[in-house]
Amino acid sequence: MTARCRNAVLCLVCAGMLGACATKTDLETVQNQAYRDRQESRKTIQRLEEELAKSQEALREDIQKSTSPVQARQANTWAELEALRVQVAKQQEKLETLTMKFNALTSAQGDGPSLADTVRDVQNIKVALQSQFGLELDSPAGATATAETAPAPADKAKPAAKAKPAEQPKAEARTDTAEALFAKADAAFKAKKYEEARQYYSEFATAFKKHPNTSQAVFWVGECAYNLQDYGKAVLAYQEVIEKFPKSTKYKPAVLKQGMAFFKIGKDKAGRAVLQDLIDRFPKDPESVRAKQFLKEHK
Repeated sequence: MTARCRNAVLCLVCAGMLGACATKTDLETVQNQAYRDRQESRKTIQRLEEELAKSQEALREDIQKSTSPVQARQANTWAELEALRVQVAKQQEKLETLTMKFNALTSAQGDGPSLADTVRDVQNIKVALQSQFGLELDSPAGATATAETAPAPADKAKPAAKAKPAEQPKAEARTDTAEALFAKADAAFKAKKYEEARQYYSEFATAFKKHPNTSQAVFWVGECAYNLQDYGKAVLAYQEVIEKFPKSTKYKPAVLKQGMAFFKIGKDKAGRAVLQDLIDRFPKDPESVRAKQFLKEHK
């Protein structure tokens, strides 16, 4: 009996020792697995950091490549402007070369256009390119009024009034005052005295509301404001041309410049809508061509 008890006790002790050994082995296995997991995590993190660095470098390259077309378009635009300046200079040189011959012709033909009229037309082209299409062209200061602001040809050929001789001096005086005021405004604008020109144009538009050049005066008020970077007032002046003078020759230029002015004050959505409407209604006109170019430059 005693031997049996002793054997049983020994069996129990051995079983306990074996259980303790198994528990320690399992713990070491778990620790080893945790170590391997940590090492694998470190490798994964390192790999992700390397991939992130590569992605950032690729993004920088893509951004640099994406700006290249913009720079190319800007270079092309400046090249076109320089070519245009050269063309204007050549035309001016040709005009000066033909001055003597032209004087001889005009002296023989009293009814033909004068040299002053031709010079005025050249100046008018420069002003139109500069203001209506946003081009920078050097124009001499102090030039005479543009062709649109000049008195109508009928005024020169109009015979003296027979029915109302007493009222004719007043009408002529008022016309002279209007033309003189517009000429002063135009000369100030060409001399880049935009604030002075704006005052003259505004005075003209207020005093001569039914004059054929009233729409022109309102448009140039907007141009003065635009050149003075007073873009909010420029938008309002262009809007007055659009609403009150839809048949004016300045209607489409006013729409174009209003759209551009909207961009200047941060109203890109409104500016884009105005320019796109101009393109849709007048797709082949020069103002629409300029609007398309402007929108491409401001995507």
